[in-house]
Amino acid sequence: MKLPLLLAGICATSLLSAQSLELDDTLSTGDMMTYYVLDSNANAFPDVTGSDVTWDYSTIGGYGLPGNTNEIINREDSDFAADFPGAVYAENFENSLLSFYSNDADAGEVYIHGFVFEEVSSDYVVQYNDDPLTSLKFPMSVGDSYTDAIEGEVTVDFLGSPVDITGEAEVTADGLGTLKVGDNTYTNVLRVHTYEQSEGFIFGATNTITRESYMYYDPSGDGFPLFVHATILIELSIGGDIGYTTVYSQDNITELVGIEKNEEISTLAVYPNPALGNSVKITCDELTESIVLFSSLGEELVRIDEPKNSVEVDISNFANGVYFIQATKGNAVRTEKLIVK
Repeated sequence: MKLPLLLAGICATSLLSAQSLELDDTLSTGDMMTYYVLDSNANAFPDVTGSDVTWDYSTIGGYGLPGNTNEIINREDSDFAADFPGAVYAENFENSLLSFYSNDADAGEVYIHGFVFEEVSSDYVVQYNDDPLTSLKFPMSVGDSYTDAIEGEVTVDFLGSPVDITGEAEVTADGLGTLKVGDNTYTNVLRVHTYEQSEGFIFGATNTITRESYMYYDPSGDGFPLFVHATILIELSIGGDIGYTTVYSQDNITELVGIEKNEEISTLAVYPNPALGNSVKITCDELTESIVLFSSLGEELVRIDEPKNSVEVDISNFANGVYFIQATKGNAVRTEKLIVK
């Protein structure tokens, strides 16, 4: 069994039936898994903790988006390699987060050197180069918990110069039990809860970065989490809050959020695609009820209710990457990919 460092090193741990995992069980270059984006409004079940518990996502819906690949690569193969000199690996979650980590075989620990995530118009580069996060201590079983300090800096395009940050993370193996996702049921699942908060001083005020996740692991699986419920929030004194919640699953849930039945929509097209300018033109069926443009994380960016057969959408603030356009008409849903360059 291999152990992942998914979503910026929000860590996993050993399972009771497996007794313990060693540092050699961590994921290495070339390991990968496909995840599907599910309903970001789903309950995180923060109070469902302890042994013999059940986390019930049997009725959760999906967005009908193609799966995202999570792949471990060498740090030097990342575009942000120079920002994380102490890291050895980068966990590249397609169209999502990059996290950078290294292992200490003598201490039996995994260190996170930082992460990069892309909001619509900016890259957020969060470096823990002064004091990395100890994201995993071997071994760990249900009920185990520890805290660790972090220190570094964050760089965002619109801030100009880097901002010093300090903070702390708490990692807890908070539950062992049954996980239900759609029609699938997994037993003897261990959940790891991580809560991390750091602060920086910008323009005379304190600004906060908060990351929280719940990760679910199957002892009979390949080490990648079965299910992830994660939130990131950046509270900026100069520009309001930025953040989102993502829910990922190895299970491809075909029942869509808010839709009871999947029927056919004959027309949904976007031009130009790839998009090279400041706007795109979307063509759809008559009587289409809504068109929604999502990020690759399932974050709703633009919604147009009762669109005409052809609508123009401003994408001037969108970063390069993959987006999805979804049309709804009665019980019918259709999704098309949009690439912004």
